[in-house]
Amino acid sequence: MGFTTLGSLIREIRTAKNVTRKELSYGICSEHVLRELESDNYAADVLMLDVLLQRLGQSPDKFEMVLNSALYNMVRLRDLTAEAVYRRKWKLVELLLQNYPSRTHIDEMYQHRMRALLVYRMDANCALAAEHLQRAAASTLPDFTYECFYEQMEQYLISAVELENLLALERMIVEKNIEDNNVRAIAKSHLEICMDYIEKHFSGDEEYHKLVSKCAWLIGGICYLDKDYMQAMMFCKKGIEGLRRNTILYFMLPLLELMVRSEAALGIAPERSKWLQYYEILTFLWKGYAKKWYPTDALFHNCYQRDYHLNYELIRAERKSRNMTQAQLAEDIYQNTESLSRVETGKVSPNKKTFEKLMDKLGLDKRMYNGCVVTNSFEVMELKRNIDGFMMRRDFQKAKEATKKLKDVLDLEIPENKMVVRLFEIINAKRLGEMTAEEALEELKKLAEKFMDIDQRTFSHIPMRNEVLVINNICITLCEIGNVADSIELYRITLDKIRSSKVKIKYRYRSYQLIFNNYVHKCGTIENALEELQFEFLCGKAMELSLCINNILQILNRDDVPKDELDAWAKAIYYMCDLYYFEKDKKIYKEVLENNRHIKVID
Repeated sequence: MGFTTLGSLIREIRTAKNVTRKELSYGICSEHVLRELESDNYAADVLMLDVLLQRLGQSPDKFEMVLNSALYNMVRLRDLTAEAVYRRKWKLVELLLQNYPSRTHIDEMYQHRMRALLVYRMDANCALAAEHLQRAAASTLPDFTYECFYEQMEQYLISAVELENLLALERMIVEKNIEDNNVRAIAKSHLEICMDYIEKHFSGDEEYHKLVSKCAWLIGGICYLDKDYMQAMMFCKKGIEGLRRNTILYFMLPLLELMVRSEAALGIAPERSKWLQYYEILTFLWKGYAKKWYPTDALFHNCYQRDYHLNYELIRAERKSRNMTQAQLAEDIYQNTESLSRVETGKVSPNKKTFEKLMDKLGLDKRMYNGCVVTNSFEVMELKRNIDGFMMRRDFQKAKEATKKLKDVLDLEIPENKMVVRLFEIINAKRLGEMTAEEALEELKKLAEKFMDIDQRTFSHIPMRNEVLVINNICITLCEIGNVADSIELYRITLDKIRSSKVKIKYRYRSYQLIFNNYVHKCGTIENALEELQFEFLCGKAMELSLCINNILQILNRDDVPKDELDAWAKAIYYMCDLYYFEKDKKIYKEVLENNRHIKVID
């Protein structure tokens, strides 16, 4: 079998950790529902899948998910509800929550969670928000009581979503009783227990550090109120460091702001503070180019990681790319073409067996509901993610070594695994001088044959994450051999293809932003560059942040703007490279600033 679904992956991890179905499903669903989900016979809502994976200490952010329209619409509904709160559209929020389904304990938890956010944002009613948060906690942790829970917290499996509810509850209690030393002490004790739980139970890098950053900010804030400024700084550094190493943008600002206030309280001179430089530049970027309603310190807001795909778009696109009629695809699967037509327009969704029959007939190794991954090991997924990080930071020797390890642990009989490993090998060989650009281009084109006609510039479906990486490297290599026009055209066609989907582009952040950044770098306008920067803030990631700023600088430089403005953007690139450990780019811009622009920077 050449695929692993999220359901079977949950079963594998649960079994490896010696967690029973009763323990994992506690407060969420029945053991029967979990058994059906693990067998891929239950179309679980994405939020339920998140909670289950997080309870097992893992991050759900490593997957591409093939969803039916109903499941995707639930993802959109939750995002629209949160956005309406942040934009202060109170009547719309009430309407959305009134129409939110109440099928499961997860639904109940979510409704209380969002009502807490609503009353807090609407009129700063911390007491009522705390009541809703206690109900949210009790929805999926039925034994929850504020007075006793933390004493027995280790007995439970708790997801990141559920921990966010607990963190928000402590925040409301402290803000309601801001002058009460005893309340602050109890809240700090609870938060430290939460931090210990996070340290012990979460192994996925990004999920772990997102939680740590929020918890550290809350503890650091209490330390600041208690005038223990050194402790406040220590917790800020703990939160900031994880965000830096995982290129997470969201929640960096509140941590930097608290760090700067703590330094000022200790009398540290501003000109000696690199934290102040980070804070001022990130504040300038955020206030100037993020949408005004984007939150900076909302505990429920998170960065987008996953790529979503709609099953009916995949079916329709693949059928057309193979020049199959609806009658040909429907034969032996449906009684008539009208049934397939309703599937291809998203009006109905095929059940699991029917979807698998369609995929088999189209020659695709994809399955319904949970998307597909290529291994049942989260450690292997982390290894692949580490390779992406090495390449992003241009450390190709480490990427090469990690690729060898990845090749040893993946089943290369699976086409997707084989493509990923070969792609990494080609990139590393080219960057390390072991392969010419021309040789690399021919090898990359062979990889692309699986999902596109490179000569006709047509795709068999909206490209998925690994396919986008192949396309991006074809474009890069075309530029290296002097064929810039073809590169730009391929970037444009790929962007148009991604935009043609019913899936919002923010749910394809990793794919879209990579292509869009390189397109803007080659031929974009200042409007494109600012759109790119805004998109980076929306998705809460910093993978392309310094590159976005560099694009802006290069375009402004062509437009002959004043030197002071160019200097400000150049400094922004340097400090953002420094903040997120893009060491090679940082070194380049340090030399530019100090030697060409005569600006001294803090190293």
